[in-house]
Amino acid sequence: MKVTILTLGSRGDVQPYVALAKELLKHGHDVLICTGLTFKQFIEEHGISFHEANADLMAIMESEEGRAVFNGGNLRIGRIIKFTRTVVTPAYRKSMDDFYEASIGADLIIYHPKALGAVDIAIHSSIPCICLPPVPIMYPITEFPNFTISPNKSFGPIINRLSYKVVKLSESPFIKQINDFREKTLKLPKRKAGIYTFEANHAPIPILYPISPYLFQEVTSWNDRVFLSGFFFLDIEEETLSDEVEQFLQKGKKPIVVSFSSMPLKAPEVFKQKLISALIETENRAIVLTGTSGMNFTQEEHILAIEKAPHRLLFPRAKGVIHHGGVGTMSEALLSGVPQLIIPFTVDQPFWAHRLFKQGYSLKPLREKNLKVSDLIHSLNEIESKRTIDNAEKIKNIILAENGVQHAIQFIEGLIKQS
Repeated sequence: MKVTILTLGSRGDVQPYVALAKELLKHGHDVLICTGLTFKQFIEEHGISFHEANADLMAIMESEEGRAVFNGGNLRIGRIIKFTRTVVTPAYRKSMDDFYEASIGADLIIYHPKALGAVDIAIHSSIPCICLPPVPIMYPITEFPNFTISPNKSFGPIINRLSYKVVKLSESPFIKQINDFREKTLKLPKRKAGIYTFEANHAPIPILYPISPYLFQEVTSWNDRVFLSGFFFLDIEEETLSDEVEQFLQKGKKPIVVSFSSMPLKAPEVFKQKLISALIETENRAIVLTGTSGMNFTQEEHILAIEKAPHRLLFPRAKGVIHHGGVGTMSEALLSGVPQLIIPFTVDQPFWAHRLFKQGYSLKPLREKNLKVSDLIHSLNEIESKRTIDNAEKIKNIILAENGVQHAIQFIEGLIKQS
């Protein structure tokens, strides 16, 4: 079976598909991933075929103007609209043609909801498709609302379900480009926005969430329309920790690991000083993965600051992990069996911070904007409590046993046999 995977976005929007693609290859399937050029090397070094999509959202977000637009800058609304109209939208339109080229000869399309035109291509090519969002944002349920509406409040079953209508509306700003693609490339008539959100040719589109079913035991209203496989973890293979990290780990007690990945702090110097004060007060060491946080460290004896390191290798050797709550980092923290504190920024991060705290698998979330040194001190002390340590070990064992990628392969192969 030839599988084409269509996705756009950040590393968190690509890595789960790479993990799935590697497992599909092991099962004898041909796999190609079509996404932004930023991830070409990452995909190909795992032995997966790559096809470039014009909408390299990672590169767009990391451009000077893109950072200001997407990372909370102070651009005027008019400039934001202009940037979207002149940069993002044309890139999306070109990517639809890229998706189509990548899907020629495919037997199955697996797509991220950001991959506009994916269902249109599947219908045109008379092949099945599977929607695979990295987070539980698609199917309308009653237990909690779409997290873009609220990450931590329930409005009751009716309003919760209605809140997912925003998913259908997400195509609306691009429907002109989608219809241009349909008419010029697929030779299909125009359509309305949102009609392929859940169905194609009057049949349900299977939805696969690569997340832990254990964390969503209370949800019954997915009504067999959604399959939760467990988290997807990418094999680390030959990755190692640097000598600098190894030496730091070996010369003292376990450190706190701090990682905000690609999330920029609003006041990095202020946060850094608060972190240093809390570490000194609690007699802790730290390894800070600076990423694009904006923090810079010089000659701090009890802190090692490096740009990045493999979470799979570093997290289990920490006393605790402080992070932003992105699903990839969060799931790696769960897998490590180490207590975690989430300081969320945006998108799905507040949702995970609230859910894990509510279930006892992370500490009470903190926010950068009103963070006090005393809050950090309290959290660093709580990381060492027996209850926190025991809960972290418990969820680690559960996550390990779920074997998400294997269950996803079984689900996918089962669907193809039925089609």
